[in-house]
Amino acid sequence: MVQNDLRNVTSVCEPRQNLSSRGIFFDDNPFDFAVPVLCAQLSISALINAFLQLVLSPIGETAFISQMWTGIAMGPSILGKFGALAATIYPKKSLYLSKTLGNFACLLFMFLVGVKMDLSMSTSSFHVIACLLADLNLLNSELGRLATSSSMLKGKHSESYFIFIFLMILMCALLGEVNGVHFMLGPMILGLAVPDGWPLGSAIVDKLDSYVSSILLPSYFVYSCAAIDLALINLKTTGIVAMLALCSLLGKFMGTMLPSLYYKMPIIDSLCLGLIMSSQGITDMFILQNGILLFIIDIESYNSLIITMVLMTQTLTPIVKLLYKPSKRYMGVNRRSIQHTMANEELRLLACTFNQNSTPSIINLLEVSHPMLRSPICFYIVHLMELLGRSSPILVVHQKGKRSSIHSHHSDHVINAFRLYEQHSRGKVMVHPFTAIAPYATMHDEICNLAFEKRVSMVIIPFHKRWTLHGSEECDNPIKAVNFKILKNAPCSVGILVDKGTLSGRNLGSRKPLYSIGMIFVGGPDDREALTYAMRMAEHPKVSLTVIQLVQPHKKSKELDFDIIKRFKMPNIHQKHYLYREEVVKDSVEMINVIKSLENLYELILVGRQHESNSPLFMGLTLWNEYPELGYLGDMLVSSESDWKVSVLVVQQ
Repeated sequence: MVQNDLRNVTSVCEPRQNLSSRGIFFDDNPFDFAVPVLCAQLSISALINAFLQLVLSPIGETAFISQMWTGIAMGPSILGKFGALAATIYPKKSLYLSKTLGNFACLLFMFLVGVKMDLSMSTSSFHVIACLLADLNLLNSELGRLATSSSMLKGKHSESYFIFIFLMILMCALLGEVNGVHFMLGPMILGLAVPDGWPLGSAIVDKLDSYVSSILLPSYFVYSCAAIDLALINLKTTGIVAMLALCSLLGKFMGTMLPSLYYKMPIIDSLCLGLIMSSQGITDMFILQNGILLFIIDIESYNSLIITMVLMTQTLTPIVKLLYKPSKRYMGVNRRSIQHTMANEELRLLACTFNQNSTPSIINLLEVSHPMLRSPICFYIVHLMELLGRSSPILVVHQKGKRSSIHSHHSDHVINAFRLYEQHSRGKVMVHPFTAIAPYATMHDEICNLAFEKRVSMVIIPFHKRWTLHGSEECDNPIKAVNFKILKNAPCSVGILVDKGTLSGRNLGSRKPLYSIGMIFVGGPDDREALTYAMRMAEHPKVSLTVIQLVQPHKKSKELDFDIIKRFKMPNIHQKHYLYREEVVKDSVEMINVIKSLENLYELILVGRQHESNSPLFMGLTLWNEYPELGYLGDMLVSSESDWKVSVLVVQQ
């Protein structure tokens, strides 16, 4: 729809276009005025870009490809063929304003690139690689970290500051031009001067990123691709350019892949790293446009280079998405569990917290896990934070005696609480705190990789709903999505802790509280893992454990289930704080009645997550499963229809 030459511009004096229309009810044609035309241009380009992203993202294409095809689609190749539509939406008198807006969008975009960039790894291609990895959800995978390192405040008064930011961006662009450098460089340097991450960098990115990328930036790609008419592409020129570009790509690809293979990286990982490092993006477009302005390349070569760049990049990224799976490194190994941890062996647990509110319940769970000198607990605590205001994820290891990272000072309350508990445990617990800053979409990779590397037996994650002192509920759906991915990919057992504030125990006249814990046993690997954990808790002198086994009439227990129940009963049958009950139930109604009889008897109840859905005990419950991540029993104890005041630990082996 836009006919434009990036270098040869002819200036024509025309009457000034009025800005605003009075409206169609006053017989005004809105498209005779600058503001309605500009709004139409932005709306159409944003809608086409959003549609293309919706279609192309599932097959692994990046936002850059969607934006490029938006520009091509709005040029003479497709929509520009409709002359009346082109003259209405993109009249000649609007081209200067459209180009100005597109360049302003680039100024803001490059400023945000600078804000999000880590100076310890920045190069010219860093943002291209970071955007590609973010679009493929590989940003904090093992390959993603290698690729990024290889390439390189909210408030009611937030808005007045952004006016000054815009003015500073424009001033830096002007200073860049005055000093003989590209006007895009000034805003990027300004962005580098802004501290990345929380609070300032994240506030700026949160305010501007989506608006700039989704609304303003497509207008830049429209005028950048305005001269490209696919029907008029010279095949000979394009073929020559494509051969040169392919040779360049192969050089970069081999230059990345061969050293990776030399250092014993797996072939698939080396291949994907080479493809990622060979991808191109918006910074490459800046270079090509400078080539036109400096008379290094002509418009025909520019068009051929743009088409070649789009075709090559859109071919590479789906291959990476198809070949590289971050979880493959630990999916094929034997998964660790508490059940297969020796009695006198160190127990390794990893717990996640999204905020300091869950710290007391995790510490109490750690206490009832009964750390002992002969069987200590090596405890990894990870404070998870959403990645905002920066391009590269961070995993901070907090070591004793060393100063905390500036990126994780807000983890201090969490770390100090667990350090204090470690001191009081007198060698029974070793705490290793981490702070992980990553996007929600790939946060589970951080946990699964750490669990695999540290060989932990169980990952403990908080439930996404939280109950306040007044009984009201607070939901966090991104945490729910993270929990599902951990359940699916973890290389060990997983426990979901539903905290209702009851894990502090009961004071019965003694100095320390007595913890009353219940375990509902139906059968299966998850129940066996939960019972193994409960048996460890039962060794604590201040823990009272009751195991309720639900048995179907005339159905024999599986051998593994029978053996673990026997292991629990034999040494503990005469102990004061141990109780075993067997309840015969024939259907889901009788099972629900038994579970209801346990109401408010315990501070903590352990249940397995997965059971046989075709069992008579769970018939009909599949239709009313409000929280699938908790399984049938956990859902029954926690659902909105339940008013139980008990914390629940749902275990998956």
